[in-house]
Amino acid sequence: MFLRPWLFLLAAVAVEVIGVTVMKRVSLSGSAPALLLMYVMIGLSFVFLATAVKYLPLALAYAAWESIGLICITLIGLHYFGESLDLFKLLGLGALLAGVVLINLGASGSAADDSGGATAAVGEC
Repeated sequence: MFLRPWLFLLAAVAVEVIGVTVMKRVSLSGSAPALLLMYVMIGLSFVFLATAVKYLPLALAYAAWESIGLICITLIGLHYFGESLDLFKLLGLGALLAGVVLINLGASGSAADDSGGATAAVGEC
């Protein structure tokens, strides 16, 4: 059961990357079918992300989704669209990765501490 939410998260990243890549193509061509594909892929990405956050902490899932997606888009931009990667961009990507690792460490530590979770917090209000 632990692997399944991560598979949904990876699917969310994959279709988001497709959608954003198609977005770049649409901006260059204005193709209506490509625009439709872009909307479908980005919408599907949110469906997969919503499924993943049923089982993963929201902060962890969202940070991983955005960071992995950004790294993939950066590589696609470099390879297919001739974009550049300088020292500041590399440092930014490194900071994103460090942030996801820290959020993951915090999520795993707080999961062990949370026995009641959100239900206890709602009942206390």
